[in-house]
Amino acid sequence: MNERHTSPIKIIRARIRANRIADAAWRSAVFFVGFFLIGVGLVLLVLPGPGWLTIFIGLFILATEFTWASRFLAPLRLKLEKAKLTGKKPVWIYLFFLGVMAVGVLSSWWVWSNFKE
Repeated sequence: MNERHTSPIKIIRARIRANRIADAAWRSAVFFVGFFLIGVGLVLLVLPGPGWLTIFIGLFILATEFTWASRFLAPLRLKLEKAKLTGKKPVWIYLFFLGVMAVGVLSSWWVWSNFKE
């Protein structure tokens, strides 16, 4: 691969993969950060906050290093690729972001109303 057209992130990641200890540390860090975000997302499903968004961010982080997480997200990627090829965004994306914004507004309102003096 022509190194001139390779992104700096891919170059750094290739250097980390070349060192066994650094690669194990990197994969461990990705594992713990991903599962931490999934755990926080599960808590936020009960508490006010964007729980599903946090869970999906954790899964996307895990999918950068682990094949099982990538396979788990494959149906979502296929839907996004299909939308990209057709040139229009599916309605569920708008509804998802509308829901995230609504949860953010409602949780902010709840915190403000319960903790004001």
